[in-house]
Amino acid sequence: MKTNHLLSWRWWLGMPDSIVTEKPIKEYTITVLVPAYNEEESIKETILSIRAQSVPIEEIIVIDDHSRDRTGEIARSMGVTVVRTDVNQQTKAKAQQYVLDRGLVKTDLFVTIDADTLLDSRAIEKTLPCFNDPMAACACGYVIPAKIDSVWERGRFIEYIFSISLFKMAQNHIGSVVVSSGCFSVYRTGLILQTGGFNSRTMAEDMDLTWELSIKGYRAYCVRDAYCYPFDPPTGKIFIAQVDRWYRSFFQNLSFHWMELLKKDRKLAAFTLGYLIDGSLFILGTMWLLLYSLTHLVFTSLAYAVLLDASIVSFFTIIEGIRLKRLGQVLLSLPAYQITRSVNIYVFWRSMWREWVIKERLQVWVKGH
Repeated sequence: MKTNHLLSWRWWLGMPDSIVTEKPIKEYTITVLVPAYNEEESIKETILSIRAQSVPIEEIIVIDDHSRDRTGEIARSMGVTVVRTDVNQQTKAKAQQYVLDRGLVKTDLFVTIDADTLLDSRAIEKTLPCFNDPMAACACGYVIPAKIDSVWERGRFIEYIFSISLFKMAQNHIGSVVVSSGCFSVYRTGLILQTGGFNSRTMAEDMDLTWELSIKGYRAYCVRDAYCYPFDPPTGKIFIAQVDRWYRSFFQNLSFHWMELLKKDRKLAAFTLGYLIDGSLFILGTMWLLLYSLTHLVFTSLAYAVLLDASIVSFFTIIEGIRLKRLGQVLLSLPAYQITRSVNIYVFWRSMWREWVIKERLQVWVKGH
């Protein structure tokens, strides 16, 4: 199967890859895995959204990672399979692998979904045509916050729709998706078992597995209309902790996989290097403009730079907001993005300093709510 490339006319017109518009070549048996630790407030809604899927689900397995609340009890009362770990596994990777290692997943495909994430009724169905590609290992969906109320949720909303609609779709069309998102992904069971499953060597098992599969020649897809709705951080403290984990996990994965990426997957290496350079240069450029403006008592340069950046983000997110029929939410959320982006810039550099300079490796999983 030929890999789509950046010059694909479908991409420039905002259309999905032709493969995801096809029908699945077969009927797949599907298991859904829900790793959960102290998720009694959201587990019921998550299970209900899985039950409402437009395709049959063979089994729902809630992995109760030694919760201290009623997570397992609530899940069990809803008639799903509950597997409780002997001790808390510390990371989502280990919790998911706990089930895979015991041979409890016997279906063609399995889905991983966070216990604080809701699925659109057709989310899983929309990913199935991707597996018409024999080299497809996994497919993820389009992420939109379940709640868009606080400054942090609004800023994250803009982050999602800007990065997914522009950058992740570009990655998708050249066959190098940087990460099949852990909040909702569908995997080819036999292949994942064959390659060893989820590894806990970094704090981002989703990125680690995506890169591992890509290096071996397999492909991850991102499906633009397979919607999932995680409960994102409602406060600044939780937002910063989650972003810190994301960035530090990125640096961990880059340290671990960089040489293999350069040798075996230069497209993915280019995307990851571009992401690293973009983050670094954007921050250094902003610092230089700010210093220049202050020393010359002229703020024109900084103002122009901020205005240009805001215009680019606004243009693409407004178009995407119209497509999603969420234009009002986009317009109300754009100011919040400037706040969350400033926080992201600070955390990016702090995370790089901790992981690469002082070698203070993150080893504790931080939840996003």
